[in-house]
Amino acid sequence: MKRKVIQLSEKTLVVSLPTEWIRSQNVEKGAELDCVIQDYKIIFSPQNNRTVLNSIELDVKGISDRVLRWQISSLHKQGYDEIIILNYTDKHYEIIEDLVKHLFVGFIIKEQSQLRIKIGSVAMVDASEFDSTLRRAFRLVDEVFSDLHIAFKNKDKELLARQINHEHINNQLTNFCECLLNKNLSQKDKGHFWYVVSWNLEKIVDNPKYIASYYLDKTLDVTDETLSLLQEIRDYANLWYDLFYNFSFEKLVKLNSKKKELDALCLGSIINMPENDRVLIHYLHLIVLQFADFSASTIAVRFNPN
Repeated sequence: MKRKVIQLSEKTLVVSLPTEWIRSQNVEKGAELDCVIQDYKIIFSPQNNRTVLNSIELDVKGISDRVLRWQISSLHKQGYDEIIILNYTDKHYEIIEDLVKHLFVGFIIKEQSQLRIKIGSVAMVDASEFDSTLRRAFRLVDEVFSDLHIAFKNKDKELLARQINHEHINNQLTNFCECLLNKNLSQKDKGHFWYVVSWNLEKIVDNPKYIASYYLDKTLDVTDETLSLLQEIRDYANLWYDLFYNFSFEKLVKLNSKKKELDALCLGSIINMPENDRVLIHYLHLIVLQFADFSASTIAVRFNPN
């Protein structure tokens, strides 16, 4: 489709919008459109972010429980509004019910029969919630590390167990962000970099869950040096939060130096510390490395070279 450029005034050029597109998107006089410039292209989209129902069928006959969880989670992240599951077992149903309850924000079980289950969204996704949701996911990281430090310091297994619930909340927040990005409803410019940020936040909070699962039936006795390392990791995480929302290359340089320092500290400690400390240090080291994976994406979304 081609459109002619009309000169409206000395410095103003106008291109009319196709009638078919205006009707399909319910665009009226006075409506505001989002405008994104990508190299030589200009992309217009309505601010209401209205989308057509995106549905898919999934036959899960013979699929293991773990693969089922991965499959349905992947479809939800891809932005499907409705997922129809065929040939499910009783165990499959328990998994689907758990995903809808704890992970898929705004989803319910719409229909259920012996042959199929239909799950789907019950409300229009509000793309304007992306920024606040991602920020909540970032802030949850600090809460997680604070609780983790207190749990080991006070040998509080009840507090340690809460890390599993924190991971569920984190998954809800990050999955919501990833779903918006895959639907192209938010951060249309550089959306793939935003996805990396959200995905890394999801992976980072997995580690405290693994720590909790390992230590719940073991002693929480760890050395003061390991407790100090845990506090340093919390401080390091907060520095990443500050960098992301108040970006500067000076901060990034300092963070890279801190990463190298913590990397060496973790590797040295894991060899010399008591056996009970080593699993904790292993996961803390993973967290250090995973935060460093934010670097390129943070530059991409926060640095404006113009």
